[in-house]
Amino acid sequence: MIEWISYPISLLIHEAFHLLTACLVYKQGFRIFLTPAGFSGKWKNFQPGRLAQCIICAAGPLGNLAMAAVFALMPFGIFKDLARAGLFIGIFNMIPLYPMDGGNILLVFLYNYVGSRHAYLIMKRTGQGIRFFLLIAGVFLIIHYRNPSLFLAVIFLPGKESVKRSVNRLNLNALIRRKERILKKRAYRIRHVLMLKDVKLMEAMLLLDYDQFHIIHIADRELDLIKEITEKQLMDAILEKSSDITLEEAFMKSPGPFSE
Repeated sequence: MIEWISYPISLLIHEAFHLLTACLVYKQGFRIFLTPAGFSGKWKNFQPGRLAQCIICAAGPLGNLAMAAVFALMPFGIFKDLARAGLFIGIFNMIPLYPMDGGNILLVFLYNYVGSRHAYLIMKRTGQGIRFFLLIAGVFLIIHYRNPSLFLAVIFLPGKESVKRSVNRLNLNALIRRKERILKKRAYRIRHVLMLKDVKLMEAMLLLDYDQFHIIHIADRELDLIKEITEKQLMDAILEKSSDITLEEAFMKSPGPFSE
């Protein structure tokens, strides 16, 4: 019984280190909520800088490992259980699988060096391989130890759509921060992009480059141009509406500031 209690306690320690670090490096706040796969965190406003994100994500598993080392020195049995639970949770969260902390750090690293589209593809393919391995390990634990926790945790982890949403948030955050650079330089390179009207706003964000300002030309299936928008209009539509609607729904069907 004590061994089972040690895991929720270690999870609370894990989230406490996330919260404490977020309060130190990101003043706008960090919110934690419970999901079927465990606790999950969400920024209260726009994401902090990429370095701050990595520091906040790393704080949880590193906190678990540090506390596991402290608990291992304690003489009582409950502390030994806490040490084992903290070690397991710390190492498990360092796995480069989104939305684990290791996966978040890897995504930010890839986004910074290979761009949004390649980062998404690498995370998707890597995630599929890691999930398969963890499911096999989960089945092994069920058969030999009658412990379904790992199998259930992997089953309930969000899939590739959550990776896509996170890449879009990184894109949106980078584009918003880029406005300051454009105003400072007073001149910036422009890239023209053609997109079909049934492309979703989430997919459109993946096609934008970090280091260029975009003019987006929306076309139908006959490749006739229907409308021209800027990346700022795209970002405003995502913030005001939803990233799951199409360009046609956002800019041509519904009345409002994004349609004529």
